[in-house]
Amino acid sequence: MAKHVLSAIQVYILIAINVPKWVIKSIDKIRRGFLWKGRKNVNGGSCLVPWEIVTRPLKYSGLGVSNLQFKSWALQVKWLWLQRTDPSRPWQGMNLPIQQQVRQFFNLSVFHVVGDGTSTLFWFDKWLNGKAIFDIAPEVVCLVDSRVSSTRTVAQALDNWRWVRDIGSHLSMLGLQQYLKLWDEIGQVTLSQEADRLVWRHTTSGQFSSKSCYNAFFLGSIFFEPWK
Repeated sequence: MAKHVLSAIQVYILIAINVPKWVIKSIDKIRRGFLWKGRKNVNGGSCLVPWEIVTRPLKYSGLGVSNLQFKSWALQVKWLWLQRTDPSRPWQGMNLPIQQQVRQFFNLSVFHVVGDGTSTLFWFDKWLNGKAIFDIAPEVVCLVDSRVSSTRTVAQALDNWRWVRDIGSHLSMLGLQQYLKLWDEIGQVTLSQEADRLVWRHTTSGQFSSKSCYNAFFLGSIFFEPWK
């Protein structure tokens, strides 16, 4: 009941809106009371195991009850994945209510394999040997107008080396060193006729799943060998 009913009722809410923390705490209070005493409210002495352990997966020595905060984040990441991979969605172009830490996690969890370069952002996305341009040349990126950097695709940037003209001011000595390194790496890039691909780091197939995203929030936890 705690794992599959009380933890599932609010899934559609978690998908649709950015749920405040007090809502999750209120739901956790009900789930905690039902788990330990079979009623809505319990005191601290009735809880035999800390809730943070209860909500870990079984393989990490928990009881497998869903962590609603992590579940809400995983469902938000799905919006970001579909935003970049499925332009046919009717909500494309709308301002999605995504938390900043969720966007940061998404950016760390994906990279782009460039084909024709038409759907990968040159200045922002991780496409150059699994790295973003900012990782290679931050002093260069800071000189690019944000309106340009947020829309310039790889195909546009490589067309007649347009990315060089995007740099709006004189480079410092450090910026010049980074620029030359960037020039060498970009010079090895060749576009093809295939479409760009977005790759999810947490599955062997490279395809996103909410389950793999949820499990990724537990990376670094100690594996409990006899959990089966």
